[in-house]
Amino acid sequence: MSYDNVYLAQQMRPILIFVPDAVLTKTRKEDRMNTTLRMLVTAAALGLPFQAHADTASIDYRHQYTDDDRAHADRIKLNYRLDSGLGFEAEMKYRTAGDRQDVAYDNMVNNGHEFTVSYNYVLNPQATLTPAFQMDSSSDATTYKFGLKYKHKLSDAFYVATRYRLDTRKLDRDKVDEDMPDHAKDDQRINRFEGWLGYTPASKWAYEYQFIYFKTDYIRYDNRKSDYEQNLIIKYKLTQQWVPFMEIGDVKVDTTSDDRQVRWRLGVLYNFK
Repeated sequence: MSYDNVYLAQQMRPILIFVPDAVLTKTRKEDRMNTTLRMLVTAAALGLPFQAHADTASIDYRHQYTDDDRAHADRIKLNYRLDSGLGFEAEMKYRTAGDRQDVAYDNMVNNGHEFTVSYNYVLNPQATLTPAFQMDSSSDATTYKFGLKYKHKLSDAFYVATRYRLDTRKLDRDKVDEDMPDHAKDDQRINRFEGWLGYTPASKWAYEYQFIYFKTDYIRYDNRKSDYEQNLIIKYKLTQQWVPFMEIGDVKVDTTSDDRQVRWRLGVLYNFK
């Protein structure tokens, strides 16, 4: 961090804003609204030094379509990482309600939300180790995810990465049925092994291949307690801020057959600079 940034952070002190109580006494509704407003203003003032130390921030929107299910879904993710290496992500997910096919952006319902905290530990200029914790909540369960990722830069154009992640899904206690076999209606555990190969030539384009293997304690694919996915990601750096991308994935259709389907994803990433 430069001297100018340190000086700026030191000068950005929390600002105390006084709001007379007489203004807040008209109705109970106005009281609640104004109390909320004062809390937001105070939080924003206290957050100024935090923002001054920030390294990177971005927002990521992605639309998804699976060709066999013919189902649409959307995701919005906010990323915030400090120059110390500590990072935070908040993800909001939506899908088309019910089992309607080929319907996008209509009668959308909550499909869960996820919070992530991670830390980039730079081992050397070529290698980074990233432990992370994620909590993914939906209407009927919460999944706790503990992961460790290693990324190594092979050259200016190529990199590889690998990650192990343990996912523990805790089902709503009112929906647990221990009589059903293979944890079909009970808590579930997933061992997730991932690998990446990335290519970033000296141009606006970037490419990444991802392979994932799942080992579970429940029937996940083809009547087995295992599964796999493949994903190809293509990015185009339109500007320093705007990065549209496309993903083509190979994923399962259901738990009882060996059928596969293509998962299409289109999105855009905006970097705050």
